[in-house]
Amino acid sequence: MIDIDAWPAVVKLSFVMVPVVVCFSGVAMNVYITLSRDYKIACSSITSNPDIESLKVLWGGSSFKWRYLLICAIGWLVAFPGLKLRRGRLDADELKAFPPDLKRRLVMSLWLTMIGFGWMAVVVLLIKLSRME
Repeated sequence: MIDIDAWPAVVKLSFVMVPVVVCFSGVAMNVYITLSRDYKIACSSITSNPDIESLKVLWGGSSFKWRYLLICAIGWLVAFPGLKLRRGRLDADELKAFPPDLKRRLVMSLWLTMIGFGWMAVVVLLIKLSRME
């Protein structure tokens, strides 16, 4: 089994901190998009999806938390549009017209957050497994 206690302190610290930094950099990108003018651009660029439209009505004008979650939902839709396109719940031309810089930032923030969170789960699992011995 892996003996984490035998690792040097710098390695242990980086093993724990790197996924946190990766995850929070993705969160910070979404926060920036939520607080900047990109929020209105993202909301106005997707109008054919009824799910996003209902979320805009429910969450759009509310607090920062709901606006952030709306940006996350739009990011998920832009990053993984396949199912919505196949079911006809998203217009392909509208997706192609989505601003490419904003799409790249949304997809990057989504992947950074997912990779960081998955990496944190692996770190916690390895720490728990090393304590079981």
